[in-house]
Amino acid sequence: MYRYIEANYKLFVNNGDGLQLVEKTTQGNPLKFYTGLGMALDAFEENIAKYGDGENFEFTIGKDHAYGDRRDNMVFDIAKDHFMKDGVFDSANVHEDAIIPLLDENGNRFVGRVVSVGDESVRVDLNHPLAGMDITFSGKILVNREATEEEIEKLKQAHHSHHCCGGHCHHDGDSEHECHCHHDGDSEHECHCHHDGDSEHECHCHHDGEGEHECHCHHDGEGEHECCCGHD
Repeated sequence: MYRYIEANYKLFVNNGDGLQLVEKTTQGNPLKFYTGLGMALDAFEENIAKYGDGENFEFTIGKDHAYGDRRDNMVFDIAKDHFMKDGVFDSANVHEDAIIPLLDENGNRFVGRVVSVGDESVRVDLNHPLAGMDITFSGKILVNREATEEEIEKLKQAHHSHHCCGGHCHHDGDSEHECHCHHDGDSEHECHCHHDGDSEHECHCHHDGEGEHECHCHHDGEGEHECCCGHD
C-alpha cells in the first residue's frame, strides 16, 4: 500500500563526539513524499510510516541499511583540463569540498565531491556523504494517509520520464568508473562517467553550476531543506 507522508525532520550523524546535525526541513517546507516509489531509503520509509498524524518520531538507521560503507574505488582523479572555463581552470566552482555534476553513459546525472585539487588533476569522491555512518532522524508527522490511485499513477508516469529526482545521486554498486568531463559554456562542468551497467543511482542533491548547493536527503523536489553539511 502506497502512502503519502508530510513531516518535519532533523537528520543527525554520530561523528564520535555525539550527534551532529546534518540536515533539517525549514519552516513551512516539510518533507513530502510517497512510500513505495523509491523516493527515500527503504528503512526510512518503514520506520516513518509507523507514525500517525501529529506524532513525534525518532529512529536510527544503521549504515548497512542506509548508504553502506565507504569504498576506496569510488574515489578517482580527473585531469584539470576538463574543468577549464575560457581557457582558465574554474577554481570558483571546482575546489575542495565542492559538489560537481556528473553524467554517466546512459545520461543518468549524479554528483561527486571534490576531495582535493592538485597540479594536474582533481580528485573526486563518488561515495555518498553519509556512507559509513549510522543516521538518526527525529521530527513530527504532519500527514500520513493512504495515497490515491490517481496520485500513484501520475507519479509513476513522471518517474519514467525523469530518472533523477533532485540531482545528488548516490552510486551504490561495486563497479568501476571512467570519467570524461567537459564544460558546456556558461553554466556547469559535465563529467561523463562509464560504469558496468549493473548498479543503481539514488538521487539526492542538485548543483546548479553557479556555486549553489541544494541538499535533500529524502525529498520529492517540492519543498526546501536546509543543509548543515558545510556547503553554502
